[in-house]
Amino acid sequence: MKYNLFQTILMVTKYSMYTFMAVVLTMSTLLADSVSGQAKSVKDVFIELDFKRGSLDQILHGIEAQTDFRFFYTDESLSNQAEVKLSQKQGTVADYLLEISSQTGVHFRQINQTISISRGKGQQATPIEVIINKEQIGVSGRVLDENGEGLPGATIVEKGTTNGTITDMDGNFKLEVTQGATLLVSFVGYEMKEVPLNGRTSFEISLNPDFTSLEEVVVVGYGSVKKEDLTGSVAQVELAEVKDIPANSVEQVLQGRAAGLQIINTSQDPGAGATVRIRGGSSLRGSNSPLVVVDGFPLGDAGDLKQVNPADIESVEILKDASASAIYGSRGANGVIIITTRKAKTGKTNISVRQQVTMSQFTSELNLWRNPALMAQLSNEARENGGFPPFYIGETSPSGIYYPSVGELASGEWPHNTRWDEIVFRDRPISNNTTVSISSSNERTNFNLSANYFTDRGVYIEDNYDKLNYNLNIGHKVFDNFKVTFTNILTRGKRNNNGGLAYWRNPIFPVYDEDGDYYLFNNNDFGHPVAITENRKNENKTLDVLSFLDAEWKVTPSLTLTSRLNYKFGHSISDVYQPKRFSEAGQFNNGAASINNWQLNTLVSETFANYTKLLGKHELTATLGHSYQYDEIRSSSLTAYDFVNETLQNENMGAGNPELNDIGNGLSETRLVSGIFRATYAYDNRYLLTFTSRADGSSKFGENNKWAYFPSGAVSWKLHEESFMAGQGLFDQLKLRASYGISGNQGIAPYQTLSRYGISNYYNDGAWITAIGPGLEVGRTGQNGIEVLWGGIPNPDLRWETTAQVDYGVDFAVFDSRLRVTFDYYKKETDDLLQQRILPLSSGYDRMWINNGSIVNQGVELTLDGDIIAKKDFTFGATLIYYRNRNEVTDLGNAEQSGLITDANTGMQFQYSGNSIEMFRGFPNLLAIGQPLNVFYGYKVDGIVQTLEEGVEAGLEGDLAQPGEYKYIDINGDDIIDEDDRTIIGDPNPDFMASLNLSLSYKNFDLSVFFNGVFGNDVLNTQAFNQPSLTPFRWTPDNPTNDYPSLRDGRQVKFSDWWLEDGSFVRVQNLNMGYTFELPQEIKARVFMNAANLYTFSKFKGYDPEVGMDGRYWGGYPRLSKWTLGTNITF
Repeated sequence: MKYNLFQTILMVTKYSMYTFMAVVLTMSTLLADSVSGQAKSVKDVFIELDFKRGSLDQILHGIEAQTDFRFFYTDESLSNQAEVKLSQKQGTVADYLLEISSQTGVHFRQINQTISISRGKGQQATPIEVIINKEQIGVSGRVLDENGEGLPGATIVEKGTTNGTITDMDGNFKLEVTQGATLLVSFVGYEMKEVPLNGRTSFEISLNPDFTSLEEVVVVGYGSVKKEDLTGSVAQVELAEVKDIPANSVEQVLQGRAAGLQIINTSQDPGAGATVRIRGGSSLRGSNSPLVVVDGFPLGDAGDLKQVNPADIESVEILKDASASAIYGSRGANGVIIITTRKAKTGKTNISVRQQVTMSQFTSELNLWRNPALMAQLSNEARENGGFPPFYIGETSPSGIYYPSVGELASGEWPHNTRWDEIVFRDRPISNNTTVSISSSNERTNFNLSANYFTDRGVYIEDNYDKLNYNLNIGHKVFDNFKVTFTNILTRGKRNNNGGLAYWRNPIFPVYDEDGDYYLFNNNDFGHPVAITENRKNENKTLDVLSFLDAEWKVTPSLTLTSRLNYKFGHSISDVYQPKRFSEAGQFNNGAASINNWQLNTLVSETFANYTKLLGKHELTATLGHSYQYDEIRSSSLTAYDFVNETLQNENMGAGNPELNDIGNGLSETRLVSGIFRATYAYDNRYLLTFTSRADGSSKFGENNKWAYFPSGAVSWKLHEESFMAGQGLFDQLKLRASYGISGNQGIAPYQTLSRYGISNYYNDGAWITAIGPGLEVGRTGQNGIEVLWGGIPNPDLRWETTAQVDYGVDFAVFDSRLRVTFDYYKKETDDLLQQRILPLSSGYDRMWINNGSIVNQGVELTLDGDIIAKKDFTFGATLIYYRNRNEVTDLGNAEQSGLITDANTGMQFQYSGNSIEMFRGFPNLLAIGQPLNVFYGYKVDGIVQTLEEGVEAGLEGDLAQPGEYKYIDINGDDIIDEDDRTIIGDPNPDFMASLNLSLSYKNFDLSVFFNGVFGNDVLNTQAFNQPSLTPFRWTPDNPTNDYPSLRDGRQVKFSDWWLEDGSFVRVQNLNMGYTFELPQEIKARVFMNAANLYTFSKFKGYDPEVGMDGRYWGGYPRLSKWTLGTNITF
């Protein structure tokens, strides 16, 4: 029933779009025809108004609705006139205008079909002046900036009319005007200039910068504001600095570009996403990703950024404090990223073609065994030290594999030395990125259409990602005060992923055996990269569609109503086949195939009003609105095992054993209803106050806590506007800010407040078993048994996570605004953390969701932006960003509810965080009260044991006391090394992050370099013992080092600080140079070269110190440097 209703809504929406397009075409035709007729005097046009009194705006709109006349104010304050009484229902337009003039004192001047309204100049002023078909003359000229360069897009309007044009790419213009007219010439950021004709027809007009109007406009939730009027903490990313970065996702563009924004790219696989945080993590089990908003639509978390083509972005704003993000209520606790896509500018048609070709290569050499004899020698040493017989002795193993002796390998008698990396990796793969866009606009309609095709070829063979994206935006002004905008963004992606191939495979093994079959060294050889590539299937296809329909009605100059209908469709299908011989799952199940479908439908309806009123020194802005969001997720999966024939893989699931088929499907629905309010008051452009409130009702929470309220307030003081600051000569701008607010987080799965009934199949003891019952959540399969969790107990008191945040900031500019500084200190505390409570066995359940715990994040942000040299032909600038965040777990509830463990030495209470690591047989990360998130917990090491006596004296026993072993420290002093000697040994959270961007330009040439760095974090290097380059430094009786233990198979490894390394790094992230050609016929062409990830300065011994939030390094391959050549042609 619900699904059918939703389909009906979608159908209505679809046909509404058809209707909208028909209206646009019809109105364009009608409006085009309506202006072609002969102008008439207001004294000759009769109309009928069906009201006896009304405001000036109301009466004028009534006249415009029945005639071709268009009114405009020369003084906006005239729109606030009192009501006008009308004495007649029918009459000429002039009759009505005379009545208005007699009651308000305003003056009307008609030039053809345009009527201007101004204040009367005394009692002798003529109420109505009519000028029709006055003689027209042609004028032309060029508009120049302060450096004498042409200004494209400058506006030239005949004063007192709507007759006008804009300049071309070189600043030239032509216009037909009435004889004796005056031209009004304007451009954003420049002072308007009045130019009387005085008998001339040719002009060269120079405009001067208007430093009072250069403030950037910043997009905030449900509106925009001048940057200098911001009361909250909002960062704006300068897209001009990143326009040439070879990025296929927005997060790659934003990394390091804003204070408080942390982006971690741990995977370089094609199509891989990134971790995004704003001012640290605020949740333990819920979502920590910021909300992403595209053109007003709350798209989702940072994982949805891939749906936006970076080339289509007009601006990016980062809402960081509660005052800025509270307008998004329950989804604003983690900050908000607002993206505005490009729209057509007023003027003629523009076509742009952008082409990028990127070559990738490793930034460092692979750390592999290149000398098989040395590898065999050290392998034998490790096995003998562990009490095992060596492999490389020239004999056949029990599995039937012949292992040559060290001598055979050293002499070359053994013929195989396979360089698996040359087989597994492509040599400098090439990727392509092509974007074509066309935009056009006139006074009524504008449209922008772009299409992007991106092919990313990974370094692994058969590891590919292809993405097609198109973006259509159409805006139509149906009436002068009513505009409709339609946006459609479609993204289709296809990913082939081999899952990571074993390029570190033993070099003594050949690719094929003597019979031409794959060379497998035993029956459980699941790492043959060629066999995997040629026989396994792992494909994922995605389709994402975003459709926005906006209607904006400017009811009065002060009041604007906006209504939005947004729809999002997402679909993903993955096909995986694990063959019998070359994968663990395939062999264990005699072949395994799966097809998984996932589908999302989101409908968002929003209506809000923006009101602005200026009364003398008082300015009031208010936003009031309502939002409704419906999300539906459908999923289905089909898994088959035991295939008779593998030829068609998962294209013929019926070839599997029907008794073992595993079929699953799911449906979830959520709703969010919201009320929105924001008010901003400014006095004398010096004191600003903002209050924001949002009420959210979510279906995810129980009846007792369905609704939550998220208020915030902010104040700012522009000291530079004060009289006592006049003449001080230092600050061009100085503003103080302070804010406090509360936002929420609902980032958990639905239905956690309700009783749930589950069913799952799992494999145990050679047979498939079906588990069914209330609250079944997980059935884990495997050869070592299963674990079934029963977590379906309801919690009707489950409520929102709430984050209270305070922010103090200062913005100032000095040296004629050539140095701009922004500083923020913040502290945010998140309470009622969503966690799973461990339940007693007597309850019949394992766990339930509860609110329990608190986290505090606090930090500072500093941005220095300077124009060091600003000459006509030469500029040099620098931007420095510094960001420090420290978090602390302040509460995790009691031990019974949260399963807390108590440290025997300090009394510290903690939970294990994340997954265990098999090599340590334990959990290295903790959530500990009084500590940062994910701190490392383990043993401390004081070098290497040199003698057995030294090991015993240190409290070690058995093999751990042998020479060459780690010398663990006895923390509690009981002369025994056991679990009670564990302590906090490291912190994966950085002390601070920083970036530096340097840019210069000389005439048409530009050059920039961008550095990005992370400092003071610890990284767990799980590969520290597996790096061939380090084995020469191992402990031996002849090399009694204290840095590296002996080689020993079967060692009892305890997690210790020996595995931790300094993860600090500074990366030359981007080097970009380009040249812009100015060609005839208003054609502009740009060629550029970009080098990404040029070099990383770091002491880290692994390939790449950039790791996830838990600080764990898993190996992989070196970071890729990307060399891009690109062109951009606009005509």
